[in-house]
Amino acid sequence: MNKSEYKTYQENVESFFKTEGITNLSTGGEGDCSCCGMDLGDQIEPSFARTPCECCGSSLGGDRHHATGYNPETKEVTCYSVCIDCLYYAEYGQLDDMTMSDMEED
Repeated sequence: MNKSEYKTYQENVESFFKTEGITNLSTGGEGDCSCCGMDLGDQIEPSFARTPCECCGSSLGGDRHHATGYNPETKEVTCYSVCIDCLYYAEYGQLDDMTMSDMEED
């Protein structure tokens, strides 16, 4: 990934959060997921998919993780299928250290 691609990635994630009105992505919790009924207390294993990540839009095949986002305006929790990069980015505000250190100029 180069810096231009990273900027596009950041814009895609920011747009997703804004469009959805959510403030976070989370993989855990208590009780059942309000949108799909999964028990959030269980360890939910990721599954391989070729469908795009709902957060960044990447169409590369890979693991998709069940994640929830909270919308404070509607007070609703919504579930999504997202890549590990988006979970990491939502938690730490950047991609993993190796990706960041290997990032090339345009």
